[in-house]
Amino acid sequence: MSESKPAVQCGIEEALSVIGDRWSLLVVRDVLRGVNRFDSLQDSLQISRNILTQRLSNLEEAGILIKAPIKPGARRMLYSPTPKCLALVPVLVSMIDWSAHWSEKANVRWSRVIDKRTGEPVQIDLVSKDGKPVSLLDLDLKY
Repeated sequence: MSESKPAVQCGIEEALSVIGDRWSLLVVRDVLRGVNRFDSLQDSLQISRNILTQRLSNLEEAGILIKAPIKPGARRMLYSPTPKCLALVPVLVSMIDWSAHWSEKANVRWSRVIDKRTGEPVQIDLVSKDGKPVSLLDLDLKY
């Protein structure tokens, strides 16, 4: 008799079920950069049509992207970010920062996220709901 594993409500597990495959966050990255047509996404990512079609469909179904015709009655579509998609920006910034800091690849030019007004790089900080900084030592990850 096998015991079933109890269902765990883990935010990381839930997020990965939506955006954890090889291509989804790269599609999101490009749409956020303004690459919003199927062919442009395919060229930018060097991804097969069937995989891109599936990822776009999944992201649309998850409410991360909106698909709309380029003009009324057109067959070609534009993909736009939703508020749910925009909420992924801090995740992407953190991933870029993590990669730049911890990569063992020498002489790699990593992407950066900068403040348009100042030209300075941005960073993600941990803060409490009232905006006060929180130390890593003060974190407790709970289910």
